Amino acid sequence: MKVSLLFTLLLASLSARAELIEAQGSAAILGGDEVYAREQATRDALRQALLTSGASVSSIQRLENGSLRSEQIQIRSGGDIRQYRLKREEVRNGRMYITLVADIQAERQICQTQHYAKDLTLVRLRMRYPDQASTGALDDMPADLSRRLFETLATTPQVVARQWLDENLRIDPLHLQQGDRSALEEIKALSLRTDSQYLVLGSIDDLSLEPQGNALTSWYEDPVRNFSMQLYLFDGINGSLLGRKEYKGRANWTFSKREQVGSSGGQFWQSSFGQEVGYQLKEAAQDIAAELACAPVTARIVAQHERGPHINLGRRNGVKLGDQFRVQHSADFVDPYGKSRVMRNPADGLFEVVQVFEDGAIISSQNKYSPFNVQIGDLAVLE
Repeated sequence: MKVSLLFTLLLASLSARAELIEAQGSAAILGGDEVYAREQATRDALRQALLTSGASVSSIQRLENGSLRSEQIQIRSGGDIRQYRLKREEVRNGRMYITLVADIQAERQICQTQHYAKDLTLVRLRMRYPDQASTGALDDMPADLSRRLFETLATTPQVVARQWLDENLRIDPLHLQQGDRSALEEIKALSLRTDSQYLVLGSIDDLSLEPQGNALTSWYEDPVRNFSMQLYLFDGINGSLLGRKEYKGRANWTFSKREQVGSSGGQFWQSSFGQEVGYQLKEAAQDIAAELACAPVTARIVAQHERGPHINLGRRNGVKLGDQFRVQHSADFVDPYGKSRVMRNPADGLFEVVQVFEDGAIISSQNKYSPFNVQIGDLAVLE
């Protein structure tokens, strides 16, 4: 038993690596409070270092005045920040930028599916309070933010960004709750239409302004503008809501009340508020990628080939020759109370990838399971 325990500890030590990672973080400076901005920028830099190491942040320790307060940082991979050193501090355009070098020890392997990119479609965000967009002419912000988030996700290795849907849907993310089944069928249909297992919907919930100073000084002091966005991540195969997160930020609004800025050009995105919105979008993309890193990989059977069923995942997703899938026959039904229920009947044995295309692959049964038993619409789950 002691030998077994020693062997396990030895494997764990071999799977971990210590490395020095340089990372930069930033935060808006509000009311001249550089101390708080420095703390938030340092926290962001440590988050970037953790993510660069391959560890997904679950909780990061409290920071005070640029120094670590506690000894533990919990991350999904079991990684740990041993220490860090501030390298550079800059203030540009109302933001504090902190560059640091962190000594991180993180495990190499998180899960089996982390090397496979998951298909994802992003639906245009909704605007909760359209009247708040009037100042600055930000009426096109839902489309502009959605496009930017989609483009950021498209550069993420964990994601194959299939589509950005610039259209209004019946599904209202403002009314969704964790475990709510009311939109299950709509989500499943949208997943099928976009050929994506995962879907992101969301809303912009706050663009309000807060005047600064008093009655005598508020006319020349820049107001602070709030930003709040909620994102919802769905598994479109079964329609389930995997998670929901709110992103909030505040920054000085440096434009006049009558200035028609818009949200598509550099004038907006290079401003203090635009940079804060961009920071929130970057964090959202990182969170989505981290959430999907260990998520199940499920393909759809989209055609039949003489060598076996054709699935909708391919080289872009990381699928390679020899990968094994388990086919599940779809047997969804509606219960006596009118609710849709998901049911899968697994086929006997495993199917192996025998041919790979850019966006698809052919799988063949390894135990002479008749390909005629596999139907278009059945699922294939990566083993």
